Amino acid sequence: MTKKSSQQAAFEHLLNISIQLSKEENTDLLMEKILFAAVEVSNSDAGSIYLVNGLKELEFRTIYNQSMNLHLGGSSDSPINFPGIPLFIDNQPNRSAIVAHAANTGEVINIEDVYDALPFDFSAARKMDSTTGYRTKSMLTFPLQDHTGDIIGVIQLINAMEGSDIISFSTEVEQQILSFASLGAIALTNRALILNMQQLFESFAKTIAVAIDAKSSHTGGHCKRVPELTLMIADAVSDYDEGPLASFKLSAQDRHQLSIAGWLHDCGKIATPDHVMEKSRKLETIFDRIHYVTAKLEISRRDIDLKFQEQMITALKAGKTVRVEQLERERDLARKQLTLDTAFLQKVNVGGEFLTDDQEQNIHAISARYEVTIDKVKQPILSEDEIINLSIKRGTLNNDERKIIQKHMDVTLDILEALPFPKHLSNVAEYALGHHETMDGKGYPRGLVKEQMSVPARLMALADIFEALSAADRPYKSAKPVSECLKIMSNMAKNNHLDSDLFAIFVRSKVYEQYIINFADPKQLDEFDIEALLS
Repeated sequence: MTKKSSQQAAFEHLLNISIQLSKEENTDLLMEKILFAAVEVSNSDAGSIYLVNGLKELEFRTIYNQSMNLHLGGSSDSPINFPGIPLFIDNQPNRSAIVAHAANTGEVINIEDVYDALPFDFSAARKMDSTTGYRTKSMLTFPLQDHTGDIIGVIQLINAMEGSDIISFSTEVEQQILSFASLGAIALTNRALILNMQQLFESFAKTIAVAIDAKSSHTGGHCKRVPELTLMIADAVSDYDEGPLASFKLSAQDRHQLSIAGWLHDCGKIATPDHVMEKSRKLETIFDRIHYVTAKLEISRRDIDLKFQEQMITALKAGKTVRVEQLERERDLARKQLTLDTAFLQKVNVGGEFLTDDQEQNIHAISARYEVTIDKVKQPILSEDEIINLSIKRGTLNNDERKIIQKHMDVTLDILEALPFPKHLSNVAEYALGHHETMDGKGYPRGLVKEQMSVPARLMALADIFEALSAADRPYKSAKPVSECLKIMSNMAKNNHLDSDLFAIFVRSKVYEQYIINFADPKQLDEFDIEALLS
């Protein structure tokens, strides 16, 4: 082979290695491939690759020795238990360890025989050789440098081979390895940059969720719990091999997208007014107006007493003792009724139970029963706005406030569709926007039906609802037992609000059980008939 063809073959070999390295997504496997390629290019018998860690140590990532049939770290099943090699000792560069010296100086160190190499400490290598019978001789140590000039790792090659003979690492091999080291460093740097960007984006998504949870003391933790539950359900569905969802398998990329979507699913709430998110009682605005209503009722109580006293004086002057007794009974009945009415309004203000038609009529009756004079103007004890809010059928939000809350999905849609998601996160918006959609197309923000939604988007809706039903931090309700949560969800599935197939897997796989143990109160776990629930 001519010199030109030899160089061409080496170049083609390096090019092939570069292509292989660019395709590897796992950092540990990438480092192993870099080491194996370096061993191959240099025709070495052994080698190891190190990565600089946050402790300013060179951490072993892969160790390989062909003669000894040794392979630690990387794709092997054998972990590396050796401690990291410090780059500094007593705040001074570590000059005794050759890999540390290469990392600290950026030098390539080519040694013909390590037993004669000073000032480096090869006592550990000598000791290992005496134990194993191996002979560590020639050694090539070179740093891996990123695009900013920082040393990110070190490769050490041991015993260049020519047939069965150990030879020195030639200048030609050293130059080839230097070219290869640049390829390896670029591949590692690119992978690190990708991972750093992923971690940055994921941290940013979590920060938004934390900020939204912090807006409300009553729903704090919701944005954290939903992604956890979503992934638990997704894993259960992926592992389920029966029924119409048997073909659904969750890839690592899908799982990552689903996690990001879970953290961002309520990002639009960052624009929702605090007083609406924090509304824990029907009459609450900036403050709970039940105290204002109670004060007006106390004025009515005073008016009852004043009216009684005026009527008593009139009756006594007229000498009508029988009339006095009747007035006392009327006063006592009026006081009792007012006490009952006050308690009733305080109860319905909580919003923890469904408001019946009879209760709604009673609210109107109370408003008509009492009058209060404000600024010399007589008016019903309850204003029109107070009647509207107290008449809320379920929860604490009136129609206008519910629209404000629902608008968070429009804001979420605007935010997520404006983000230029890379290909591997291209489904985040679709997944996140699905948690308020229903299978019958009556959900929001886009009114999608089941067939228009992916499985991850549908299961996020399931997670969002179970978290809300089982949560103990809602001011208008106590934590529901699991049986009650699932009964409500069963009805939602039967009414085509939730995906019935996903709900069945959720129940049969008992995902709810592990979730309650990890994120809620185990006391919520109770007995129920699964088959009856799913029938």
